[in-house]
Amino acid sequence: MSPDFVSILVVARWGSVGLMVIVLLMMTYILCLRAVLLMRERRYRNLSARWTPILLEGGASSPRPLPSVAPGERFLLLILWNTLRERSEQDAGICHWMGRVAAVTQIDRLARRLLRRRSVRKQLLGLVTLGQLRDRLEWPGLCQIAQSGHPLLSLAATQAIARIDPAQAAGTVVSLIVTHLNWPAAKVAGILEDIGPERVSEPLARCLLQAPESHRPALIPFLAVCNYSTALPTVRQILREPHLDEVIAPCLHVIGKFGDRQDLPLLYRYLTHPRWHVRTVAAGCVGKMGRRSDQERLVPLLADPHWWVRYRAAQAIVGLSPQDDQRLRDIQSTLDDRYARDILTQAIAEGLAPGQSGTHLSPTGRMRIGAGR
Repeated sequence: MSPDFVSILVVARWGSVGLMVIVLLMMTYILCLRAVLLMRERRYRNLSARWTPILLEGGASSPRPLPSVAPGERFLLLILWNTLRERSEQDAGICHWMGRVAAVTQIDRLARRLLRRRSVRKQLLGLVTLGQLRDRLEWPGLCQIAQSGHPLLSLAATQAIARIDPAQAAGTVVSLIVTHLNWPAAKVAGILEDIGPERVSEPLARCLLQAPESHRPALIPFLAVCNYSTALPTVRQILREPHLDEVIAPCLHVIGKFGDRQDLPLLYRYLTHPRWHVRTVAAGCVGKMGRRSDQERLVPLLADPHWWVRYRAAQAIVGLSPQDDQRLRDIQSTLDDRYARDILTQAIAEGLAPGQSGTHLSPTGRMRIGAGR
């Protein structure tokens, strides 16, 4: 046996031994993590069993004495406190009592310390807690975090200041929304609703009109949470000037949301827009806001090259005469286009009101979704 071959065998043997050691170390590490996780879950269950009745019932006429909290349990109590506080948001009595508990157990101080940690998870927990506590002591720090580039932390800090003082936060929150277009739209809408349309309508409309054209498609949908007396004049002003097609569709959505019939002539104009998605939105809005006579304006869209335009127009026509089968049959009898007849038949069969989504697609429609014939 050659020396080279022997050396190869030695290397292979020690390599396999090293690999086995690494595998054993990884398995040991995983088992240790699992044991720690189970221990934490058990501690949390025990803490929850002790504190849940106190937090939810202790604010009654005969408050229970608070048990002592070990330093190692304060973080778990903070998690439980936030969970129960969020669940009891509408009960002012429980919220007041939980605020007192937070002060006595000093988890409010823990929440402030968490803002200085490196862990994003702990910082988020601290931000949420301070917002729930309506804690004004950290207001400057929260505003600074809200202006940071971190999407999660900045959003959580914005929500916190909106909860602490909605009136003072309104202008700040709107300016932050304009500079953080990467925030989830549903979360932003929830923050604006919490602040209230009477506070956010004017600053949001003002910032929207001053915002660059490229920012407007993301900002216009938030007008839906504003007062109609501010939102509708704003979108009307925007639509009076030429804009990108991406701006028009959100404006039409806002018009459809408020449903003021004086905007119908504006919607009629967009039923013949060159872009199919604008025609789709306009047809849906006419179906929501229009009169029975508007069916005649929608009939030409039943032969549109794009399936979604045909479908929304058919839904709108059915919605404008929901109980008049004879009227719908009369319209159907005037149609020469095969695709127009198919899509109206489908809408009649589904019986959908305008703005709802259909789940059944005819074979003809399925082959041509979002495309020409």
